Amino acid sequence: MRATLRGVGWVGLAVAAAALLWIAGVAIVAYRKAPQLVRELERSNQLSFDPATLPASRICALVAVQDRAFFRHDGIGLFSGPLLHTTMTQSVCKGLFFRGFSPGLLRHRKIMLMADAWAFDRRISKDTQLRIFVNRAYFGNVNGVEILGFKAAAAAYFGRDVLEISDREYFALVAMLVAPATYHVAVKPEVNSARVRWIEAVVETACTARCIAEPPHAPCDDLSS
Repeated sequence: MRATLRGVGWVGLAVAAAALLWIAGVAIVAYRKAPQLVRELERSNQLSFDPATLPASRICALVAVQDRAFFRHDGIGLFSGPLLHTTMTQSVCKGLFFRGFSPGLLRHRKIMLMADAWAFDRRISKDTQLRIFVNRAYFGNVNGVEILGFKAAAAAYFGRDVLEISDREYFALVAMLVAPATYHVAVKPEVNSARVRWIEAVVETACTARCIAEPPHAPCDDLSS
């Protein structure tokens, strides 16, 4: 019996060691590829919109709703939100490291995504991550055409530049990020409006003038010490 238990224990240790080596391998590949992937986005003009041109309150609103600890977590944000939630860094990595993301068997792709995000966060600044996010975030589709990025979304849904839309229209776009089909501003305006009201309440307390006076314009409870 003891020999059997020891055998099971050794097998368990071997499996754990193999899993750790696999995760480390995923992270190493992501760490090496990250700068090249960002350069490719820049060369292809996919990062044309600079989030620094947004009012500080709008940067804060995006972070407060989408990934409150964005400016201080390690890319994974394991303890900064709901269990296995998707951080903005992870959202960026979905588009860079996967073709059609799904969690996979035993959520192994989610584990890969977390390793990618951790490594990506080691190489790429938060400012650049934010720039990628605002240019590549998915906003559903219009007449079968995929809408990517705040600039394209503002033009598609409101017919204006993202810097010209109202706060409420901007919040309507932010509302779509969690589930574009569910909160689609054109297809489901009532549902979208209800989420906008929730966002306005969040922003009222999370993005006061005192908190967002200086970069990175983080929510009040996300200010670095």
